[in-house]
Amino acid sequence: MVQDSAAVGDSGIAADSATDDRATPPMDAPDSTDSATTPDATANDVATDSIARADGGACSIAPVTITHAGATIAPTIVRFLDQAMYPDTVCNDGTPAAFFVRRGSGDAARRWVIYLEGGGSCSTGEGCAARPQDVSSTAGITRTDGQTVSSPMFGMLSSDPSINPDFYDANVVLLNYCSSDLWSGDVGATPGAPANNIRHYHFRGKRIVRAAIAELLRSHGLNNANEVFFMGSSAGGGGTMANIDETRARLAAVPRFVGMIDGAYGIEYPVFDPATGRESTAGVVPAGPSIAQRIAAWNPVGDESCAARFGATAIECNLGSRLFATDEITTPLFIVDSQMDSNQLGDFGASNPSNANMQAFAQRYAAAKRAVFSTIRPQYGLFSLFTTTHVLINKRDAWSSRVGSATLPATIGAWYRDPCARTVRVIDTP
Repeated sequence: MVQDSAAVGDSGIAADSATDDRATPPMDAPDSTDSATTPDATANDVATDSIARADGGACSIAPVTITHAGATIAPTIVRFLDQAMYPDTVCNDGTPAAFFVRRGSGDAARRWVIYLEGGGSCSTGEGCAARPQDVSSTAGITRTDGQTVSSPMFGMLSSDPSINPDFYDANVVLLNYCSSDLWSGDVGATPGAPANNIRHYHFRGKRIVRAAIAELLRSHGLNNANEVFFMGSSAGGGGTMANIDETRARLAAVPRFVGMIDGAYGIEYPVFDPATGRESTAGVVPAGPSIAQRIAAWNPVGDESCAARFGATAIECNLGSRLFATDEITTPLFIVDSQMDSNQLGDFGASNPSNANMQAFAQRYAAAKRAVFSTIRPQYGLFSLFTTTHVLINKRDAWSSRVGSATLPATIGAWYRDPCARTVRVIDTP
């Protein structure tokens, strides 16, 4: 029932962890060996009920045909944000933020995949001090702007057409995560603050996203884009929700802009009570640290229309399932989810269920998630596995996940081609 898991970390907008849970290895590191589960062929298959853009015309993304004539694979390079041009676009430790770029070619020369990397978060001085260097700093990346990096990206970011048949030749950008704030913070460090004090650290995720987009427009050809697929995993999924509508508005000249979140669809649920082996009677809670704690630590700037409607500290704007239910995110999105995501279960006290009570708790949590899925708007696509694997879209093995005859890559591709034409739901069941 409960399959192999990935590392524990954050679980959506409300998440917090000092653990590195990034799906992509550092660009000069070996491949991850995490694997996903292939569900039984008897599981539910893809639902494609025609809705004929039945959501009142709110979804207006035109269909697209994906072709690949003239494709050649360019090298991946690293770019550091110029601090004179983009002030304070820094990591937790003050090192300059970076992103990786592989240019597209041929028919895909104007198609872009922009990916926000994951890696947990921290909202206390002690938690930030404990984070690995590669999720809080770029000090480990050789400081040669524009250098070629040899290690490939995986899954949705792969340049191998046999692995990533729809997007292998697109422009791919990976924003390196080092701000520990779900790509939403905008507050600087206080000089002289000790390492165990939260003010020792910079939280500039929001500024980094804005600057990276500006730099891509200025010097990498994003200004000529016809299509943008904006996405992220784990903390990057939380960052996608916090930044997608704003980024779409900044790229208003791009004819086609859609998004995807992976491993970031958190729900409210009671924590696991080890004394009873069941849900706590204290009531449902969102995963992760308190919203007030994150507000104090990061000064986060999330979805602006949601904050204007409910207030920046409201749960409606700080938890994945609640934010989707508000309809404040207007950009069509595809949701990739593991129903028993090990990160999310960890926030509820049941990571890597090790006994019968925890396994039963995990299954009930999965059932609660499936019930929430029915509230998702038609243009939000969904691929949800009955597994504990955390993040799926850029792990070598998890990318090949399937539910019945529906594979993850093919389902994403089908939704991407026409997100407004039909409801795309792939929901695994026990």
